[in-house]
Amino acid sequence: MPTSEENKISNKTPDKISDLFPDTATPLAVKATYTDELVIALCGPIGSPLHKVGDAIKKILETDFEYNCKVIKLSGIIEKYAGTAPDSSKYERIKYLIDKGNALREKYGKSILADLAISEIAAKRPQTTNTFGAKRFVSQRVCHVIDSIKNQEELEALKSVYREALYFIGVSSPVLVRQSNLEKQPMTLPEVYNLMDRDSGEEVAHGQTVRETFPHADFFLGLDSGSDPQLSFKIKRFLNIIFGAEIETPSHGETAMYLASSAAGNSACLSRQVGAAITDEKGEIISVGWNDVPKFGGNLYQYLPDEDAQKLHDKRCVHMEGGKCFNDIEKRLIATEIVNELEISGVLKEDAKNQAINAVLSSKIKNLIEFSRSIHAEMHAIIMGSQMAGTRVKGGILYCTTYPCHSCARHIIVAGIKEVYYIEPYRKSLATKLHEDAITAIADMESEVKKVRILSFDGVAPSRYLKMFRMKTDSRKDVDGKLITIDRKRATPMYEVSLESLPALEAIVVNHLAAKNLIPV
Repeated sequence: MPTSEENKISNKTPDKISDLFPDTATPLAVKATYTDELVIALCGPIGSPLHKVGDAIKKILETDFEYNCKVIKLSGIIEKYAGTAPDSSKYERIKYLIDKGNALREKYGKSILADLAISEIAAKRPQTTNTFGAKRFVSQRVCHVIDSIKNQEELEALKSVYREALYFIGVSSPVLVRQSNLEKQPMTLPEVYNLMDRDSGEEVAHGQTVRETFPHADFFLGLDSGSDPQLSFKIKRFLNIIFGAEIETPSHGETAMYLASSAAGNSACLSRQVGAAITDEKGEIISVGWNDVPKFGGNLYQYLPDEDAQKLHDKRCVHMEGGKCFNDIEKRLIATEIVNELEISGVLKEDAKNQAINAVLSSKIKNLIEFSRSIHAEMHAIIMGSQMAGTRVKGGILYCTTYPCHSCARHIIVAGIKEVYYIEPYRKSLATKLHEDAITAIADMESEVKKVRILSFDGVAPSRYLKMFRMKTDSRKDVDGKLITIDRKRATPMYEVSLESLPALEAIVVNHLAAKNLIPV
């Protein structure tokens, strides 16, 4: 909660601060420039209720928090610069917007749609003139909801300008729900599959990469049914957290995923860092695990504080002969052997050998994971959990930073785990294909009850866990020990950004766009 002097300053116009408080400490003077402005960016696979989420955020912010909320649709920006999409069918309209959006990215850069959204926000920011005749920007209680970003460059552009004022929400629904939503447009199944494939991750360099962008969200909003009560409840909780309007504590799932993400930092794997955590049926943590090389005597190699001991006893890949990935080496050996056999049989000529090896490595062989020295995070967590908690693993829930591979899937099934929640997708996984008798991605069908459910994570992201749930000193009770109640209509965001910085950063983007003749100078 702000002190009385902070309140005294924040109620004055910036140009008067030095007159009223000539000896004001620098921190208080800087705080006087803070703004309540917010930017919320949405991202989610096609068929998810993104528009409904945007409308719900707008309604709750305006009703409960007295914000002026403005929704910026990137599809509208595409039409503004590339022409109106046809209305002959929903499929043709969406296909047109994807094609034209890609064309704009190819011509002007991958972040161009986010850049144009930034210019719209900058253009609408009000200004006033202070007592010295200088123009100053006016802080306002406004939120810009950007619906919706499609690649990482767009996200980075927004982050680079709005920093802590930006909240990135990942919206997801199960594949069958999204498919059903698109079919109701109406669309044929081939049209639905075509759009879902393109939206998830296109091969073109300037295309959409929702699959890779979505995992970077600050808050994951999973909507199985898209029902309004479910949606409203989750959004209100998220807004309560970022405004500190109520005391919100983490769910079992949020804590478990945070621990899984933290565990991933232990990994020295050259390919990727993955973490996992297992809870029992009551939500109590049983174990954590990460992907790394197992060592004799049990468990995995880890950091040792003694330099000589580290070099002598740490036999992970990073310390083996200058560092090499054994999985990649073995895959190349397989590809070379295949090509050599083709050469011996006379099918392949010597001068095409290297080209053929690269072609083989680009096939499904690149997805092989069997030759890695590392045990996977899920396996590590299951083994450690079984050692420490025995039968409590059975019927438990596994939280993993990445979708489980098909190798881990069979261990998850045999361990008796009933649910798996993940953040990052894993395209190489054949888990559901190889084990469709025991694994499902459907949350609520009666026919799927006797299967392990692998579902997208829902809640505060591990990257925001500490900041969102750690309270500020003396923020919950007053001097008499009573709970401090927050008036939502005056609540301020927990992350504070100076209004002095936003227009300056936006100006960089605006000037960049003006140089490309996309907006007036």
